[in-house]
Amino acid sequence: MENTIIWGLITITFGICIFLAWYFTHKARHQERLMMIEKGMNPNEELNKNGGIKSAMFKLGIVIIGLSIGLAIISILVEFHSLGISNATPMSILGLCGGTALVIANRLSSTKK
Repeated sequence: MENTIIWGLITITFGICIFLAWYFTHKARHQERLMMIEKGMNPNEELNKNGGIKSAMFKLGIVIIGLSIGLAIISILVEFHSLGISNATPMSILGLCGGTALVIANRLSSTKK
């Protein structure tokens, strides 16, 4: 029973975090469009010029691939019992792979433009 309550709270918290991330992103995008309209710019042309959603999805995809590679490395190390006794090792592997993926995504999107 206790385990169910904990997982329920984790699920609700995760859902709230996802909603808040979407809300603030949507709000910032809306304010940016309003500011562009006030300055006399066409927001559709400016947002398409910068890459917009496609560029963000491209970066997100590369980051997800990097984190998946990190998880694969962690699972292989766990399978061979060579992960060590430190609990920080899996997080450092994920951080390293995620950071590397961010750098690669940034470099690829800058050369793409």
